[in-house]
Amino acid sequence: MKRVVESFIFGVALLVGCTEKGNDAAGATSETTNGIAIVAFDGAHMPIPQARVTLYQRAGFTPAESPSEDVNIQDQSQFLPSHVSALETATADDSGMVQFETETDQCQNARCYVEGIAGEDSSLMVWTKLDAVDSTADEIELLPSVSLTVRTGAAASDSIVSRSVVMLDATPYWAKNDGSEFIFSHVPAGLYTILADDQPVAAVSLDAGTSVDTLVRFQEMTREYVFEDFDDGDSLNNLAKIYKNFGWYYMPHKGAVFESPDSASGFVSALVDDGAGGKYLSLKYVIQDTGYVMLGTHLGLDSGYYDLSALSAVRLKVRGDCDFAVALEHYRQLENNNYNKALWMGTANDEWTELVLRPGDELLDDRNYQVAWGEISNEIGIFSIFIYNGTRLEIDEIVFEGIQIID
Repeated sequence: MKRVVESFIFGVALLVGCTEKGNDAAGATSETTNGIAIVAFDGAHMPIPQARVTLYQRAGFTPAESPSEDVNIQDQSQFLPSHVSALETATADDSGMVQFETETDQCQNARCYVEGIAGEDSSLMVWTKLDAVDSTADEIELLPSVSLTVRTGAAASDSIVSRSVVMLDATPYWAKNDGSEFIFSHVPAGLYTILADDQPVAAVSLDAGTSVDTLVRFQEMTREYVFEDFDDGDSLNNLAKIYKNFGWYYMPHKGAVFESPDSASGFVSALVDDGAGGKYLSLKYVIQDTGYVMLGTHLGLDSGYYDLSALSAVRLKVRGDCDFAVALEHYRQLENNNYNKALWMGTANDEWTELVLRPGDELLDDRNYQVAWGEISNEIGIFSIFIYNGTRLEIDEIVFEGIQIID
């Protein structure tokens, strides 16, 4: 199914304009004869004593400020944040008030911003543009901070990721590299432009208190293989177009029954038009007691296997009312038709949701043949989904990240 991806590549002017618009609406300050005064409140409009408030000024890159290839991005002290520098920091008094010595005219001809941080582990934050000349309010509202993970879709072993620097434009926020991902542990809610090595690559909107996990496609870094999108309307996974396999199969266990697809009309009867020129898979079933149903496909012929050790994530879109497991299984059959497998759990609800399953997060259980990804990643033969409850599961766009061409 063709759906709009969360991350888009925008022009520089558009992204910067959007960022400023989002920040303009976030709060304000007041001008005083002795400098700039700001009051920090929480979402219930209660003052926040001991909030740490910092005044920043935006400036362009200078050679001294620009990160170089020699910079270790794990060490924040080795470079200055992109485009902003701190002018002054103060701690709020019992009324939530801070008073800066910086005069308002210092911000007249340059863009200034205010950061507020409070709570344990930066649980409350705000980042807002300061208009010291025209503003009439004097409050900033600190809201629950956001966790942002930026996936690159790079191969798990791709060293180009470790040499990249990812930041939020016109902020002091940079991301820690973690494998093929960049993690912002705590940032304020708002609309931002993501920079990679000082180049805008995407816009992201962050709602307060959320955990955001998004793929941003980086030039010469992102690798993806669409394993199945169901748009071709047949019973074969997309890999069958290149390497022969037998396609999808579906099996009920322990008294469970499939209603769609059924044995008479076959797999293609469960493919539903999405109204946008694509299709998705709609499974319907009845499960009782300890029963379950499964969906699976071999990546090749029965004895075939593929080296997927470069895999950095599996993502798929789901909708339904059930709990299920996704497994990548070893090609070699063990006793009782079982296979060693890397297995991840998921839940489907009434809204289409994109799940991201990462090597290293799989569930381990030797009794059920669940092993660590690294033990089998270079000999994967089967993709499976096990469904344990509910009545329906809809699936679309199964993608292997970190892999562009399976050889």
